[in-house]
Amino acid sequence: MVFEYKEDGLKRRSVVEISDRALRRLLLTMSQLEMGYWGIRGLGSVLRMVFEYKEAQYTDVQFTDGAKWFKEKKPEILAKNPLANLPYVVDGDTVVCQTNAIMAYLGQKYDMEGKDARQKLRHLELLCEIYDVRNGMIELVYPFKRVNRTAEEYAEAAKEKVDNPPFAKFESCLEVYGGDWFVAP
Repeated sequence: MVFEYKEDGLKRRSVVEISDRALRRLLLTMSQLEMGYWGIRGLGSVLRMVFEYKEAQYTDVQFTDGAKWFKEKKPEILAKNPLANLPYVVDGDTVVCQTNAIMAYLGQKYDMEGKDARQKLRHLELLCEIYDVRNGMIELVYPFKRVNRTAEEYAEAAKEKVDNPPFAKFESCLEVYGGDWFVAP
């Protein structure tokens, strides 16, 4: 890699050898990302967790007013990606929408998706399975899905979710593939 800089008014060049992986990490710290979602935890929370874990520089755009999203920002995102939706991530010229697509993108960008084809496949399977868990939890906690009228009804429904798939699937996955990690540490 060649760096050009000025020192004492003179233009200087410095050649530095750097591995592809180290260069990628350096570039990641330099890029500024934008993530947009409603002003709630929801689907945006897991994206924020990834950004924080990777110490990424990002702007967290939270929409509390539907007009700000639908009339102002969405047309801008639509111009770059016809699948515009919340959440979205803007990374330079790349605009990714939809939670699982963003998670797959970030997994690749931050080298978190596995080292080989088998691990990458497992990563994708788990991503989809975890989304199923999310949907199941929505049925449990959001009142527009299923209403648990008493604490006992809620406790029974929660126990059923935890005791049955998909959580049992995750335990089985760890047993079949071995170790404490789903893909790799």
